[in-house]
Amino acid sequence: MKLVAVVGGGIFGSTAAVELASAGHRVVLYEAGTDLLSSASGINQYRLHRGYHYPRSVSTATSSRDAERSFRSRYGGAVVDGIEHVYGIAARDSLTSAEAFLLFLEAVELEHRIVEPPYVQGVELAVAVEESLFDPVALRALVWEQLREASVDVRLGERVALSDLDAYEVVVVAAYTAMNDLLAGTAVERDYQFEVVEKVVVRPPESVAGRSVVILDGPFTCIDAFGRTGLSVMGHVVHAIHHASVGRFAEIPPELAPLLDRGVIERPPLTSFPRFRDAAAEFFPDATELEHVGSMFTIRTVLPGLDATDERPTLVTAVDERLVTVFSGKVGTCVRAAEEVAAIVAERAHAT
Repeated sequence: MKLVAVVGGGIFGSTAAVELASAGHRVVLYEAGTDLLSSASGINQYRLHRGYHYPRSVSTATSSRDAERSFRSRYGGAVVDGIEHVYGIAARDSLTSAEAFLLFLEAVELEHRIVEPPYVQGVELAVAVEESLFDPVALRALVWEQLREASVDVRLGERVALSDLDAYEVVVVAAYTAMNDLLAGTAVERDYQFEVVEKVVVRPPESVAGRSVVILDGPFTCIDAFGRTGLSVMGHVVHAIHHASVGRFAEIPPELAPLLDRGVIERPPLTSFPRFRDAAAEFFPDATELEHVGSMFTIRTVLPGLDATDERPTLVTAVDERLVTVFSGKVGTCVRAAEEVAAIVAERAHAT
């Protein structure tokens, strides 16, 4: 049995903490915020990816596809099934052609059927697919329940450095945007691409209510059912990003800082909603009926230099005999990552 500190109370840190505690280790989970899953884990498109979104990265598609079952087995109560999902290939400026997308789906063995939904326009191809969403409120509740059952010591509002954790035999860093806050000066400190993003919450027109539609593969839009609220959340490859930077730490414009990780903000002082709506009109005939309810803001963090493939790897790294890091932006791979972390710690415990 090891005394383990896990830093980062997003879905990856929380799941790793449960996995380690269930294996018999004493685990303390540190989260700098006031609640778990309150940053990027709780502010996204809430899509349980199965790979359809990544026609230029077979590795990301297959890892998403293969991880879905483990996420569903652990967090099934948060999974929202029965949502109609459609992926469309834009008729202009798509980096993936309709033919290439179909070949990709066949190669990765992703179920699909060609459709012509009346609520989508401006696409060369549309396919109905088998994919689900997750309810962020239900997911947070399940995470808390599992942490309590596993007797994980959760410490909210505590921002720690590696030097504060000398008493622990193993330290797992799953801090996402704040990775370098912990790892500065270590061999695994690295540059990331930080994006201050807006997720727009809307009251959708009847034609897309309760549906999820993704337009690929370029500077386009998506709309997904927002949990079980009856609302929808929108993303856009370009308009969602208010500020982007590459480096060790995120650059946050002062006007955006007060908006970050506050949940849905009604009438935010800054919003790109008009751009979202105007861009959506190319693909959704009823886009003018979209009603802005509010917006959520967070920092999305990805590895730089991967725009050509849009690859989104899940990285679990045994840095040395004491330190393990976890970095990923794909919620659905969290259980597999946690199992990998637990295997590393078990191997070390056996060795000693």
